[in-house]
Amino acid sequence: MTIITINQLLEKTNEMLYNIRPSNKMLEDYLAELLVEYESLVHELDFDSIKAQIKTSKENVLENISMSKELIAKVLKYYSEAKIAESISKLKEYVLNNKLLLTLTIDSATNKEDKNWYRMRNQEKHKRVYSSNEMFHIPFELRGKVNTQRYSLPGYPCLYISRSIWATWEEMHEPKLADFSVARLEPQNSFDVLDLRMINIETVDNYELDKVLSTLPLIISCSIKVLNPDDNFKPEYIIPQLVMLALVADEKRIGCAYTSTQRNPFFNWDMRKLDNIALPVHFVEKEGLCSKLKSYFQITDATNYEYEMLKKAFCTTFWATDDDYGIHDEGEEYGNSIFGQLEERLMDMPLKNL
Repeated sequence: MTIITINQLLEKTNEMLYNIRPSNKMLEDYLAELLVEYESLVHELDFDSIKAQIKTSKENVLENISMSKELIAKVLKYYSEAKIAESISKLKEYVLNNKLLLTLTIDSATNKEDKNWYRMRNQEKHKRVYSSNEMFHIPFELRGKVNTQRYSLPGYPCLYISRSIWATWEEMHEPKLADFSVARLEPQNSFDVLDLRMINIETVDNYELDKVLSTLPLIISCSIKVLNPDDNFKPEYIIPQLVMLALVADEKRIGCAYTSTQRNPFFNWDMRKLDNIALPVHFVEKEGLCSKLKSYFQITDATNYEYEMLKKAFCTTFWATDDDYGIHDEGEEYGNSIFGQLEERLMDMPLKNL
């Protein structure tokens, strides 16, 4: 049998997530194939080389992966048969009780990378910028405007934030620079989220690998690119939306982290800048914003590229520096991009309580 390293396994798994489902294949069949392929890769993994990063046994990891694969298939089957309650119950039990799922702690007090998050909004015809309140989740009195998204259901507000303006721009399907406004959010309290991000091979030594291997079936299931973006119903959203319904009942994790599936290969900045967090509302009111989510953040008013350009031109001369992630490159640092410079402008804007 072929023996592979953990890096080879992660490379092959990440490659799966760059592909688009063939148009002649149902999601259920396509996802089943991906999970079978992933399970086969894990069976080929050299467990002896990673035993220091595994707190449980190889057998336990393999059993968890097999269980996850079967459960996800059953959830999709229930959903296709209109047994929605059963599909919600099955996935909720899995998310809340599986101790081998990855959790990410966001703590701006101890980790500078957690200090700055961004939220983007398309500009309206007669409104170019927005107040801080208007850059948070859609208020309850306007919940009729909440569309179906990967991690949110129609009518149920959810706060989406990104680690970089680049990530928000990708999530918004690359709008023109003149067509969006953006605000910065800063966490005021630490919080935990389910970690469904793509695994960064360069930092894999920082992970508990038994949890990585056991979470990847769910990461794969939640990261499939949408085949038909203009369709009202997107089957690729079934598992992510059920995950979010489960997290509303989670006493520890208040949402989930994920990597954008909108990854333009033209840009080669660090993939961690494509981190996103989806936070469902927890206390539904007649109007206004979720009091629980408000307590976690301060936020700036919004700004936009054109207004910032009018105040002061953006730099067009590149130089060599180390960015926040320690990446050194001649003239291609993220901080020198328009996105990076917009983030610098937002750093100078005052934060407000919601």
